[in-house]
Amino acid sequence: MGNSKISELKRTLGMGARANKYRVTIVGVGGGPNGPMVDTLAKATAIPSRSTHEVEIWNQGKLTVIAGDADFSGTWNVTFMDTEDHSLRGQFIDWMEFIDSVAANSRGASDHSSYMSVGILQQLSTIDNSVTATYTFSDIWPKSISDSALSDDSSDMIEFSVEFNFTSWAKS
Repeated sequence: MGNSKISELKRTLGMGARANKYRVTIVGVGGGPNGPMVDTLAKATAIPSRSTHEVEIWNQGKLTVIAGDADFSGTWNVTFMDTEDHSLRGQFIDWMEFIDSVAANSRGASDHSSYMSVGILQQLSTIDNSVTATYTFSDIWPKSISDSALSDDSSDMIEFSVEFNFTSWAKS
């Protein structure tokens, strides 16, 4: 009897989605990054949350709460492993410099669309690495780049995180 429940669960879940089977791609923009980023260097990320605001309506002295607009508050964080020549980190720095140049004391972006891009997070199959779900982030731009820790007692690869702002995301 218990075995049939386990079999039913296995049929429903299949292999189940795995947290370590994903691909991240950042699509290049004009003056920002120099083309698509290398997606295999993304070490960690997450699927951001989504919520729906509430709208309170009073009708004849009674409060009724109904669903309001979708809320994509928060940011999308991706941790990358840097290349030996720091070119990956450099692309994000160049993107941020394009948005607001500290050195030139000017804004390189003439309008919002010139610095915003698209981010794609793909969940991969456990069996054959085919794409099982795609999350597309609209109008992303780098809000911050984390520090990269260096230490004499470590032989780990250098990592850094980029925090992206976005307007919305959709699953397909």
